[in-house]
Amino acid sequence: MALPQLNDVPKYELVIPSTGKTVSYRPFLVKEQKVLLMALESQDEKQILRAVTDTIKSCIIDPIKIESLATFDVEYIFTQLRSKSAGEKSQVNLKCSECDEYTETEIDLNQIEIKLNEDNKLVELTDVYTLKMKYPQYSGLLLQTESTDEDTLTNAIFEMIMMCLDELRTEDDIIKFEDEPKEEVEKFLEGLTTGQLEKIMNFVNNLPKLEHKVDFNCVSCNHENTLTLQGLQDFF
Repeated sequence: MALPQLNDVPKYELVIPSTGKTVSYRPFLVKEQKVLLMALESQDEKQILRAVTDTIKSCIIDPIKIESLATFDVEYIFTQLRSKSAGEKSQVNLKCSECDEYTETEIDLNQIEIKLNEDNKLVELTDVYTLKMKYPQYSGLLLQTESTDEDTLTNAIFEMIMMCLDELRTEDDIIKFEDEPKEEVEKFLEGLTTGQLEKIMNFVNNLPKLEHKVDFNCVSCNHENTLTLQGLQDFF
């Protein structure tokens, strides 16, 4: 006789930050949690990202392309899954800025928000040309984890910039970067002035991210700390 399924799995809804689309999801179960724990134990970034992706794919009920979402969308979705699956509170160890001792602090995952700034998506390069930027897709982050050790920080920055380029606009024409060969996009970037590149980097450096400000008193020296947690690894 087949063993019974003991639990009716509840359904919840969340809003994807970058699109405003509402999707339904279920909490992750022991089978998904096992994969996540194994990935975390491996300390392999590629394996962790794949485990997060696979968990979201399993738990999101509505059809959705995870790899096409922005990186912060995936982080936010996983945080919501975590809050409904393993509890809305997460215990994290935070380092005191005064004595370097760690204090266990409770984080309410439901208070974490993503703040979007749509105003800085247009970058004026010249009187004629304007860039329209976009949020990098999660698929790009997965590809970056597969880069070789020989890849430099400069190369990583330029790869991130290219993932953020959407359109080059004039009054009469719109060029989609996704339609251009990678070599042409690289040549375009290399032909910019440092001032123009700085304008682009302002967008890249201020991409929306999973972040939350935390105040805590050190258990060792009682120093009052204020830290900003960023990214999935800071919250778990």
